[in-house]
Amino acid sequence: MNDQERQAELRRLDLTLEEIEKQLLSSDQDCSAQEAELKTSLQSYWDYGGSNTVDEAQLVETVDRQRALTSVTHNAAQRLRKMINSPYFGRIDFVEETPGYQEQTEQIYIGIATLTHTETEEFLVYDWRAPVSGMFYDFGLGKAWYDCPAGIINGSITLKRQYKIVNRHMEYMFNADWKIDDEVLQEILGKSADDKMHTIVNSIQREQNQIIRDETHRALFVEGPAGSGKTSVALHRIAFLLYRDRDKITAKNVLILSPNHLFSDYVSNVLPELGEENVPQMTFQDYVTQSSANLSLQFETRSAHLEQIFANSHEESAQIRAAGIRFKSSGTFDQALQEYLSWLQTSLVNDYPDIEVQGEIIFTKNDWKHYFLESYSSMPVTLRLGKIRELLQIRMRPFIHALRNEKEAALIAGDEEVNEKVIKALARIQAKQQLQPIFDKIDRLTSLNPLEEYRRFYSKNSRLIHYLGNKLPAKWHAIRKQSLSFINQGILPYEDIPPFLYFQGTLQGFAARPDIRHLIIDEAQDYTALQYKIMVNLFPNSSWTVVGDPEQRLHPFLHTATFKSASTIINADKFYMFRLTRSYRSTKQIQEFCQALLPHKAKADPINRPGPLPVVHFVKDRDGLPELIVTVVRQHSKEGWNSIGIICKSNSEAELLFAALKDQLKLHLVTNEDDHFHRGIVIMPSYLAKGLEFDAVLVINADEANYNHSEERHILYTICTRALHRLTLFYSGTVSPFIEQLDKDLYKSL
Repeated sequence: MNDQERQAELRRLDLTLEEIEKQLLSSDQDCSAQEAELKTSLQSYWDYGGSNTVDEAQLVETVDRQRALTSVTHNAAQRLRKMINSPYFGRIDFVEETPGYQEQTEQIYIGIATLTHTETEEFLVYDWRAPVSGMFYDFGLGKAWYDCPAGIINGSITLKRQYKIVNRHMEYMFNADWKIDDEVLQEILGKSADDKMHTIVNSIQREQNQIIRDETHRALFVEGPAGSGKTSVALHRIAFLLYRDRDKITAKNVLILSPNHLFSDYVSNVLPELGEENVPQMTFQDYVTQSSANLSLQFETRSAHLEQIFANSHEESAQIRAAGIRFKSSGTFDQALQEYLSWLQTSLVNDYPDIEVQGEIIFTKNDWKHYFLESYSSMPVTLRLGKIRELLQIRMRPFIHALRNEKEAALIAGDEEVNEKVIKALARIQAKQQLQPIFDKIDRLTSLNPLEEYRRFYSKNSRLIHYLGNKLPAKWHAIRKQSLSFINQGILPYEDIPPFLYFQGTLQGFAARPDIRHLIIDEAQDYTALQYKIMVNLFPNSSWTVVGDPEQRLHPFLHTATFKSASTIINADKFYMFRLTRSYRSTKQIQEFCQALLPHKAKADPINRPGPLPVVHFVKDRDGLPELIVTVVRQHSKEGWNSIGIICKSNSEAELLFAALKDQLKLHLVTNEDDHFHRGIVIMPSYLAKGLEFDAVLVINADEANYNHSEERHILYTICTRALHRLTLFYSGTVSPFIEQLDKDLYKSL
């Protein structure tokens, strides 16, 4: 790039900034005028004292219209403010190949939003989500094409250029050929971590762009190693869908299912940075809380559950619990539950008796089957029974009236002088008492309590035994007794929550959200098949983006759904599996160390960002661990690493360590109650670190006692992959066998 080109680019930047300033001034003036007009209209609305409802309706319509107009103008001003410091980050020169037309080169500048010249209507900046902008991510120099409403446009890219514009100043620009240049990635990835995730719009890679812009499939499954950008891609996909379908959906029609509220806060900046409103987020625990609101039962939380599991107890009760978790999350248990539900839906009333009143049958055995299996078959079981109860109550009315009249006549014929009002009341009471056994029978036959039915699943003569036969686990009787013990104490164990909620939802009906048109599931490797089945029922009109990494599953005993089985459950007519292979988070040395922790040594393609080897530090005296941690943390802080995660396996470990460190370091203990991700030095349990990243990570107690069983390998891997630049592991006694088996060249031993 010669000096003449550089000067032309600087003039182009000045022109763009001038136009933004001009439009921003105009937007601000429009906002002020519209807000004043809206205020006047609102005042008129509140002051309106007339009785003409037509005029009042027109006033309401005017206020609503002005509110909408003000919102549009305000949003436009907000987009301009986001653009003004860095209006664009890339450019391609595209020559369209259209037969019969003279070839012309179009300069396409790409930023976070579209900008057109007020007078000429020339596109100064294209939104990164526009069809033509996709070529910036997908093609290098040479032949290229893009798909738009007019069809496929073919042509050639003759120039591809990247920019870094900060505070309206051009810091650098350079020509690139094929991909977003590694120099850009190196600079971005080499920075210190922040307390929030940020947009990657200027460094989206080709494989990521394919996922973001996919318009063909109803369900996308994105699998990739730690640091491959899965969450970022999902968030940018939301921004793309909101742009593409802006006339059909808003942010309220999209939902993110997050692993915890801490993670929700961590990713909350990305969409606003892209000029979009944040979409709602919820955790599965939120759904559990909503679904259990009317139950006199305490649902075990995920954090409390993991704390108990991570205690590594060798007691018999813990072994029974582990066996129960494996069984209740298995396909075998799922199938038995489906068969039980099928029986309730098709055979519950098969043996129900005739309902007889005063010698007359008002509801036959065939009536039970007819109404339950035919007339009301489209309803959930409890609603069917409710409808039948209403029908029976209607059929009881003639008998109630006749019996009441009979009782009134008897009372009138009696010797006692009682006024008419009292006679009617006494007759009503006597009639009710006489018919009460029949009403009780009807209530009993038309009532079904999902919790009691689920409890019955664990009874000594449960249908489960009939369904499974020799497929029951070896510890079944102990599992059954332990499960009943929990429920009888008013506690529903964590492993029983998905089966019970699915069971309850199937019998009573799910609180469906048909307004949700797109669902993002993050950390999807942690969900069981029954949790996916629940979500299918909750979000019947939704398309799906499901992202996760099977290597980062945290629960040592839970059978979680594979992406293949999840796709079958979702039953999308069109779905696609994407595999991201490149990891952008950690240095090459940390990445190689983490990969070696996995048994099959999965190969992720790390970006070539060098750094020091991870350090495995032996602690001779465990009492001296806090002092060592303080030394390492202070050294990292001196090196400029502002975000430091001290990660323990469990919360109980984190609390003890926090008590030992709080007087020496300014740090925050992260617990399950935290809704905000804190910048600086934090100490936290492993299960809250999912999805987060830190400049430096200190892994506490990486010894044989904590990480020994094969199921715990993935916990250690997940913790280590949180590190961007520095990784230190402390252990006392014997180091974890997962570290002991590593090539000694992968880490520095102290």
